[in-house]
Amino acid sequence: MSYIKKYVIILAGGVGSRYGAVLSKQFHKINGCPIIVKTLCKFLKLFPPQSLRLVINPDHQLEWSQIKSEYPFIADIPIVYGGAQRYYSVKNALETIDSKEHDLIGVHDGVRPFVSYETISNTFQTAERLGNAVPYFDAVNTIRIEKGIVNEALNRAEIKIVQNPQVFRSDIIKDAYKLPYSPVFLDDATIVEKAGYKIQLCHGNYENIKITHPQDIYIGQGLENFLIDLEATSNGYLYSNA
Repeated sequence: MSYIKKYVIILAGGVGSRYGAVLSKQFHKINGCPIIVKTLCKFLKLFPPQSLRLVINPDHQLEWSQIKSEYPFIADIPIVYGGAQRYYSVKNALETIDSKEHDLIGVHDGVRPFVSYETISNTFQTAERLGNAVPYFDAVNTIRIEKGIVNEALNRAEIKIVQNPQVFRSDIIKDAYKLPYSPVFLDDATIVEKAGYKIQLCHGNYENIKITHPQDIYIGQGLENFLIDLEATSNGYLYSNA
């Protein structure tokens, strides 16, 4: 098999409707640094800038210009404009990637800055072997599902909390994105699954949270400080304080 190229689409085009703030969540800072910059730094440690695709909202060009002036090392990352839904944002980015069928393409939420290097490597290695890889961690809370006026508990041991990056062989994800948009497409894995492919799971890292609500900023600050302290004391946890 020829050399496998690896790409990562990083989604940062959200307007922060669930976050409930004027400034979109990817631009908010954790310990003085914008969330999206922290996320980009994680992937720039493992991939050259030209292997990344940063998807932004065209209405955020001013914010991006300001960020690039403060952090010029992200300026070489190719920019793609997002669409009305996540589906269209990924689709737009896929169209800019001239990949062969066995190349690998990952998709990552820009507001997941605490993904570990181990999780990134694990997903790409698994996808190289099995065609795709979706990282997860086991549910720790008791979960109930509501059906109309009744609700019932689910078996926690069977619940997997899905994370990013989700990585796919190029021919698989590009084939899946030929499907017309549907509101049931919650993430890339659901689209690929709808296209008829079996989803392969692999272990993620518990700290790989998605910054969704304002209180997540405070959780992220504490989490970052904890990871920094852990690395300083044990030198056994790979973490970049970008």
